[in-house]
Amino acid sequence: MAAKTRGESRADGGLDDQQEYVINRITVGIIPKVWAELARLITNTKFNRTDVVNRAISVYAMVDENLRNGQELVFRDPKTGKERVVEII
Repeated sequence: MAAKTRGESRADGGLDDQQEYVINRITVGIIPKVWAELARLITNTKFNRTDVVNRAISVYAMVDENLRNGQELVFRDPKTGKERVVEII
């Protein structure tokens, strides 16, 4: 189910400061460990469930695209300079 929920057209055909967007809803089963991680992220970030899930999918899409383009995902400790390559399987 998709529904347009926002977006006022201007005379020139563009949109006002509120961008038009579409809401799609899904139902997913979340294992207990991930549910706890979701709850922790909500507490730490102050974002709601929807925002956390949307951001997680956006980050995963970015990571996936970069990995498919031959790049590596690397975490670097700014204090020590030590790097760790992260593999997503």
